[in-house]
Order: sequence, then structure tokens, then C-alpha cells
Amino acid sequence: MGIFEDPKAYLLPHSATPADVREAFEELKNDELASLETARSTLRSSGAQVHLRLLGPALGNVEISTQLARAARDWDADLIVVGAERTAGVISLLATKVSAELAEHTHRAILVVPGDADESTLHPAKRLLFAVDGSDASLHAVRVGLRLASPHARLLALFVEDRGIDLAQLRQFLISPTLETRTADHALAKAQAVMAEGNPGMTIERLVSHTRLSEDVACAIKREARSWKADVVVVGAEDRNGMFSWFRGHENERVAREIDRPLLVVNVAQ
Repeated sequence: MGIFEDPKAYLLPHSATPADVREAFEELKNDELASLETARSTLRSSGAQVHLRLLGPALGNVEISTQLARAARDWDADLIVVGAERTAGVISLLATKVSAELAEHTHRAILVVPGDADESTLHPAKRLLFAVDGSDASLHAVRVGLRLASPHARLLALFVEDRGIDLAQLRQFLISPTLETRTADHALAKAQAVMAEGNPGMTIERLVSHTRLSEDVACAIKREARSWKADVVVVGAEDRNGMFSWFRGHENERVAREIDRPLLVVNVAQ
């Protein structure tokens, strides 16, 4: 499925004559059709049945994401796969913003693949890292993410403790600084139980990590994913002190912009 933008997104007001608009319209449309044909050839090599659909024109991130979400719903898609460029500047920002807007308009799971993802991650997933916090959203993400795992995959349940202290929770932290450890153990135990259900051939690991000085949770997830050599990082979409406010704010945009491997985001409402 491809979408091309409205020529008005590129033409300056004084140059947007009817002839210029028509020419730009055809150029953008033909470029997207060529991209769709390339994608179809690639997908067919895997033995998949491929349908093409061209959407557009769309103006701006909201229109693009709305059209994609509507098409995914009409086709009853199980998964939406989008690419993300991490080049510097406006292109990176727009690519991330489209993914962010798309997640706001759909309850489907979204797999974001960076354009410069390491070649070692572009194969059937054998090492899956699940960022969990014990919430229903993160456990649901584990269940959905397991569908991408190969029969003898290695699974890592990761809990990130944010060393930054919320002033509203300072009193509780001073009274019981070990509370987070108990929370981490509980969250990881729940995730491991889900992973073990009907998956006897998979190896399950767990890890409690901490944000370092000047790090946020997104940076910690990226660091651990790289260290563990994860093929895919799986997260759930739900607010939780910033950790699971994916595709609604700063935390997601940092992960989507910085991550150097495929990122699967699963909406709890899916």
C-alpha cells in the first residue's frame, strides 16, 4: 500500500499554477506506483500473495496517517509495516511524525523499520526484546510479539527503572527505595509466564536495567537492545509515567528516531 502527497505540499504559492499542479501530481503518482511495483516484486519472492493499493493525494501527516489507518481497517490488516528515515533534519522529523499520527488513528500493531537498520536484524526474528512494565498493555504486546518469533527464538523481558525521581513520589521513594525492585520482579515474572505458554522451544531471559546519567527510558531500551543484539524490540502502547506513552509524546519519538532495529508497537486496544 502506497500513498502520494498532494503537490501543494511541495509547490510554492506563486508557482502553483494549474499546469504545475497537474505535472507534479502525475510525477508524484508515478513515483509511488514505481515504488509499489518494487515492493510487490520483493514480497512475491517470499511466496506471499500481494495486493497493490495506491492512496492519495494527501496533504500533511494527519491526512496521510488517516488514509493509511482507514485502508488498514477496511482490509482488516493484522500488522502495519512502515519505514522510518533517521536522516538529520526535517525528513527525520516528518517520518517520525507520520508514524506517530498513524498510531493515533489505528489500533493495529505497527512495525517501524528504520531505513538504516543493521543488516543482521533483517531476517526472521530470532532474538526478541520485550520492554515490559507489568501492565496489561505490555503483556498484550508480549502475546502479539511472540507471533513474529521463530520456533527456537531467544526472548528477553526487559524492565527499565528510571533513576529520575518524580517529586510527587519523593516521599514514597524515601520511605521505600526498594519498591521498584519488587515492581520489576513482579512485571518480569508476569511477562515470563506469558512467554512460556505454549513455547517450549524458546529460550527466555530477563533483565532489569536502569537509566544512566542523562539517559531517559528510550535511550536505555536502545542501549540494551544493541547490547543484547535484538532483532526486534517490542513495546506496548499505554501511558505509564512516560514509559508507555508511545506515539503520544516525547518518549516514543526518541525511540522511533534513535532505534537502529525494527520496533513493534502494539496498541492495548488491538
